[in-house]
Amino acid sequence: MSTQTAPAVEMPRKAPQASERPVSAKTAAEFLQIHVRSVTRLAGVGHIPGHPIGYGQRKKWLFYISELDEWLRAQVCSEPSRRRQGTGEQIA
Repeated sequence: MSTQTAPAVEMPRKAPQASERPVSAKTAAEFLQIHVRSVTRLAGVGHIPGHPIGYGQRKKWLFYISELDEWLRAQVCSEPSRRRQGTGEQIA
């Protein structure tokens, strides 16, 4: 018998509904409750789901609320980040 570990299964991203309209970075920022520049920066590095329109410095980002909601729920349901975990040391 061979003991193989199952490959990590990535949840497939759902496509936005055909009737859902993309929103601006400002609306996405309001939904996520972070600054607009943070939204575009995070989308630019691929940390949050976003759709670039155009090229270069003046590219515009569009977002689907359903994708942002799914991403946000995955962040809440995932294991705690290392930043939030204490080192276990007591402060005297």
